[in-house]
Order: sequence, then structure tokens, then C-alpha cells
Amino acid sequence: MKRVDKNYFPGWVRKSISFTIDDGNLEMDKKFIDIVKPYGIKGTFNIGNFHFDKLSPEGYRAFYEGYEIANHCKYHPHVFADGVEYVIKDEPHPEHAESENAVYASAQAKGLFEKEYVKGWRKITDVKNYIRFTRECTASIKEVFGAQKIGFVWPFGRQNSAELFELLKKEPFYAMRQTGSTKDAQGFNIPADRTAWSYNANHSELLSVSESFAAYPDDGTLKAFIFGVHSVDFERSGNWCDLEKFAREFGNRPEEYWYATNVEIFDYEDAVNALTVTDEKIENPTDIAVYITVDGERIKMEPHSVYMI
Repeated sequence: MKRVDKNYFPGWVRKSISFTIDDGNLEMDKKFIDIVKPYGIKGTFNIGNFHFDKLSPEGYRAFYEGYEIANHCKYHPHVFADGVEYVIKDEPHPEHAESENAVYASAQAKGLFEKEYVKGWRKITDVKNYIRFTRECTASIKEVFGAQKIGFVWPFGRQNSAELFELLKKEPFYAMRQTGSTKDAQGFNIPADRTAWSYNANHSELLSVSESFAAYPDDGTLKAFIFGVHSVDFERSGNWCDLEKFAREFGNRPEEYWYATNVEIFDYEDAVNALTVTDEKIENPTDIAVYITVDGERIKMEPHSVYMI
């Protein structure tokens, strides 16, 4: 039987590069895009609110053209945590909360509240309204960018609500991202648990972890390096130079890396796993072209195609 190797990204490479950037900070996202775009680096921007006083729908589409848009929940709220008794105040918040668990009505939306945290006042809501705000965000993404697969990214990371987590898993998201860098703890494998995946490196770890990724040996499996998590992080830390260096060193190298959005990486892995291989033929039942080798010969399996061995 001929040896079939189906673990390749487009271009017959094993490694992919992407990013996941939160919050839709237009000014900082513009600086970010201006750095990575000339080098062909793609990724995903996670947005909760669309400010049409800054850009029109057409402006948003042009601004983020070529990138994926994921759901970061409208209003970017916390959720009522399991086991906590909240004191709901039907009034605007004072300078400081009356008690640790006091929440105050927000003027932005019904069912949205304000809670004082160590870093100041932030939005919070109950599980029912959190789901509603998430669905409203999905509707906005589809209205602005058109029908597409949509991923979910937790505001403030994975929330302490088991009920919310289970409900979100029932929503039509292709994946749900947490926060916190995994670095190379998973061997740069594509995340196996799509309900709780995260990125490899943040802005401060970008260069060191990407060097580990570049040096990681070929073990015959698909690898992914995805970095995050806010474009403004580079501004606050004054290290845009790290992003520039990363782009110069890792961009425009299609003979080594496949540049893709988050959803493209997950979809491609699904297409690879959907290939059927027998002694007589290889069949690609998906809508995605898949790159394989047969006894070392490079074969591009077009969508819905069959290759006779």
C-alpha cells in the first residue's frame, strides 16, 4: 500500500500562524494591521460593540477586510458568578459601591448592571441577559460582515458560571476561546477542546514563544501558533517593535508557514480529518482543498474530489 501523508496545510507545510485580538480598538487595530498586513499574516479580531459613529458598516468591512470577526459579547460584560448573592440597585452607581456585591442599573441596556471591581466599574449581567447580548452581537456581525461561521471569545476570560458555559456550548459557535497563554505546553498542536482553547503567546511573550515554535521539530502533525490578545497591549508596553520584528522574521514565508484566520485553521483540520483513505482511493468530501502526499508526491485534493491510488 502506498504511504499517504495527509497532515499538511496549504503549500505542504506543517505549521500555521494566526492571531486573536480582542475588543475592536480601531486606533490600535489600525497600527496592528499596518504592521502585519504587508507580511501576509492573518488572524481574527474579536468584537463586542460596533460604534457606527466612528465607522459605517461599509467602513468596518473595509477596515477588517481579509480578517475574521468573532463574537466578544455585546457590552463586554462579566456575568453573575456562581454562589454569589448580588444586591441589585435600580439606580445609577455612586462613586463607590455600598457593598462588595452591590450592582447598579446601567443606562446602556435593560438587564445590564455596573459593578465596582479593583480596577474600577465594569459591566455585569445575569446568565439570561448574557446570552441575549451574545446573540445580539452575533446578529450584528452577520449584519455588518455577512453570513459566516462565528467563534466566541470570553470577555475577561472564562467566567465563573457553569450554567453560562453550558448554555454557550449550545450556541452555534465553531469554538470558544478563553484567555491566558498556553505557550508551547501543548506542543503547538491545534487545540483539541474547542470549547476552551486559548492562544500561545501574548504581546510580551511573542518573540520568545515564536522562536520555540520555529524550532519545534516536525513530528508529522499539524501545528498552530496563535498570538494575542489586545492590540493596545503593544501600545501600553511600548513594544510595537516586537510585533514588527515578528512580522519581518515570520511573515512572507509560505514555504514554511500557512497564514490563516482562527476559523480557517479549525476548518482545515476538520477537512483533513474528513478525508477517507483506502487501498484504492482517497476521497475529499469537503468544500476545502486539502494538501497531501502519496509516496512523497504532492497532491492537491480539490473539494469533493477522488484520487485513485
